[in-house]
Amino acid sequence: MKKVIVVLALVMSSLAMQAQTKVGHINSSALIEAMPEADSIQKKLAKEQEQWKSIVEEKEREVRTKYAAFMEISEDPNVSTTVKEIKMQEVENLQKQYQELQQRANTELQRKQEELLEPLLAKVKVAIQEVAQANGYAYVMETTEGSGVIYSDSKFDLLPLVKAKLNL
Repeated sequence: MKKVIVVLALVMSSLAMQAQTKVGHINSSALIEAMPEADSIQKKLAKEQEQWKSIVEEKEREVRTKYAAFMEISEDPNVSTTVKEIKMQEVENLQKQYQELQQRANTELQRKQEELLEPLLAKVKVAIQEVAQANGYAYVMETTEGSGVIYSDSKFDLLPLVKAKLNL
């Protein structure tokens, strides 16, 4: 009987401790958008994107020009099949280069975005941790669209507190 009482007491104290656990939530995307640094990051990314777009468009024009030239000679009976094959290979090579350039541009833009956002994300993370600790939250859930949180009570939203911490 003593064991049952001891186990029951342990379970009850465990439940009491769980009832005191505070869980908050925050939409960190909304927080980042509210930060002044986000605008300069967006401008830098847009500039980088324009540069890559220009390079990719130039390669696309080159592919179209070579393809048009190939199409002109492809039906010409006076042009040997060897020349046609060489021209077709040139078009295929340029098309492959174009696709590789598009992939590289996407990779570089993603890398640049991560590089520019890294300090901002670190700052946000520290501010969230400090606010959560100062207000006794054991857990903070992410409520950004697509994060998997189905419901969140707005009274536990840490966004206003973290914005205040960051002077936003």
